[in-house]
Amino acid sequence: MENATALARAAVLRILLVERRKHAKLTQAQLAKKLGWEQSTISMLESGQRRIEVVEFMALADTLDFDPTEIIRQLRATKAIHR
Repeated sequence: MENATALARAAVLRILLVERRKHAKLTQAQLAKKLGWEQSTISMLESGQRRIEVVEFMALADTLDFDPTEIIRQLRATKAIHR
């Protein structure tokens, strides 16, 4: 079973990727086309139905023109919220 911090980081990663895509003014379909992926892949990554692999993360960083290390720094700072 996953720990709460890992789940929180996965959620933050999804939010950050959606923000980067929207900042680039791309739809899921447009981004998928640029990457040579199916639109459903982008949808599954953004919704959390599918985990992102490192090579996919790097392709997204290149295509959306963001520094992957900045995202990693933000994720490392993410802690679980205990209720």
